[in-house]
Amino acid sequence: MPASAELAGFIRSHFRSVWALELVLHLRRHADRPWSRDELVVAFRASQAVIGTSLDNLLAGGLVVVGETGEVRYGPASESLERLVGDTASLYASKPDSVRRLIVSPGGDISAFADAFRLRRD
Repeated sequence: MPASAELAGFIRSHFRSVWALELVLHLRRHADRPWSRDELVVAFRASQAVIGTSLDNLLAGGLVVVGETGEVRYGPASESLERLVGDTASLYASKPDSVRRLIVSPGGDISAFADAFRLRRD
């Protein structure tokens, strides 16, 4: 399933923590306004270090942009990245544990991601 492998690779390479994933999804939901780092610290009840590291990684990954005054907003560098973020958001909404395991599991275990697509009988 090529799309699944692509999405798994995207999640693993762009989100070093669940904080980063939650942050980009928040910025995406509120794409109509810029956010200062301090506002994000308050909104997430997180430390400056967590928000700063997450934003730096998202910026490097082409998912956010920084304005002249230092405020950040959601801004994927390409349509492909926008599509992958959308697919990630959908998967996270339906299978959050699978996405979390994919982010935090060492060694790139794709089986956790594949579990998100497994059909189960109830």
